[in-house]
Amino acid sequence: MANGYNGIYERDFECILVDKVFDSCLKKKCFDDIQVELPEGIDPNFCDIEVFFENGVIKPGSLKVLDSSILPEGCKRVKMTVVKNYIVKVTCNGTCFEIPGTLPEIPIDIVMYHPDTRPEFKFDIIIETRGEVLDQLVECECDNGCTLTLAIGVFIIVKVIGRVQLKLDQVFPYCVPPRECKDFSDISACDDFDTREFPDDFYPEQANYIYPCGQ
Repeated sequence: MANGYNGIYERDFECILVDKVFDSCLKKKCFDDIQVELPEGIDPNFCDIEVFFENGVIKPGSLKVLDSSILPEGCKRVKMTVVKNYIVKVTCNGTCFEIPGTLPEIPIDIVMYHPDTRPEFKFDIIIETRGEVLDQLVECECDNGCTLTLAIGVFIIVKVIGRVQLKLDQVFPYCVPPRECKDFSDISACDDFDTREFPDDFYPEQANYIYPCGQ
């Protein structure tokens, strides 16, 4: 309850510092002819080929936040170039080859909510990406080895974030203390086995019907 003399009031809320997302939007980009030269001397018919993607990054020096008189109030033009790396892993007869690569640069020129504010407050532009292999084809030539052709789709989420203090309508308790760390040296392969249930398939499956042996 408020007290006009000493300024004490009931604290029935909580405040936290968070990175608030002021705006976000999705862009999609597709590449249908990404070619990767496979290692010489391998037979791709007997190899496992996997593609792993790294999160995309904004190319240094490419990000620009611009004012424009044709945009609604509080909005700005955001330009950048996105760079996304990948690794093709080729596994043949127990040997793993890693082939790094980079997708063609992805230019982005979009409109986002990015309001004017005091100079001390800082907005950040970040991106999150997801790459997917849509199709792949391996072609081999006698003299030139084998080439992997990939069709790759990329989802890109662009976010405008700023660090702010938010009010929660109730006071939440602190988290319980974390569990005690377990040293790796204390781990045994038998630990999991000791807690396993008796297997259902310990005995052979019984027949539900009896079939005459002569038929």
